[in-house]
Amino acid sequence: MVYPAECYWPGVAQADLEQVAEGAARAALASGSSRVTHLGSLLATADDLVLCLIRARSRAAVIRASDRLGIPRERLMELLWPGPARRVPEGAQK
Repeated sequence: MVYPAECYWPGVAQADLEQVAEGAARAALASGSSRVTHLGSLLATADDLVLCLIRARSRAAVIRASDRLGIPRERLMELLWPGPARRVPEGAQK
């Protein structure tokens, strides 16, 4: 499951998010028996809004990992990401 951790982070800069990514890589984000992976972050600069995308088996694992790394979060959502739609080639049976 992919969890976007949303937060309002006034004054955040790209360098801050790079530090989060480096910390996640160093810690390998192992949280108990659940493997947690930081997939990256999105920054809406005009709004000071950050979405850290984290893959984990549970919300609890994301909370433990984000606390350990100092990633603020105001809202933690569950996100299903099925991927892009596949186009059926012309003439192929559906």
